[in-house]
Amino acid sequence: MKRWTAITTILASTILACTAVWLIQHGFEKQKDEVGASHRQLIYQSILGSYSASFSNGMTRAQVQDSLRTRGVQFSEICCLVQGASYAEITKIGFETGPWYCTGFDVNVAFHFTGPLASQSAKDTLTKISIQSLPVDCL
Repeated sequence: MKRWTAITTILASTILACTAVWLIQHGFEKQKDEVGASHRQLIYQSILGSYSASFSNGMTRAQVQDSLRTRGVQFSEICCLVQGASYAEITKIGFETGPWYCTGFDVNVAFHFTGPLASQSAKDTLTKISIQSLPVDCL
C-alpha cells in the first residue's frame, strides 16, 4: 500500500510540475506576443501619420494615385469599407495573425473619397485616411 502511495505522489508531483512549467512558458509567450502587437500598432500609427502629413483632404483621387505611384507604393481599390461610400484606395502596411478560422488580417492604410464609385472626376476628393484591418482567407 505504501508503494502505491509513493508512486501516486511522485506521479501527481510530476504532473503538477509539468503543468506549472507549461503555464509559466505560455504566460511568457503571451506577454511577448502582446508587447510585439503593441509595438506593431505604434509602427502602424507612425505610418498613418506620415501619410496624413503628405496627403491633405481635398486632393483628387488622381492626385493621390499619382503620388502613390511616384513613391513606388502598391495600392488597390476596394469597395464598401464604409456602407454607401465610394471605392477607397488601400495600401498594405502589415499583417496580424488571426483566430483559428482565418489566416490573419492584412493591415492597410485606406484613403477614403467622396466621389461616386471609382471616378476620376474633380469632385472625387480625399476625405479621410485611416487604418483598416481586412480578414484574409477566412472560413
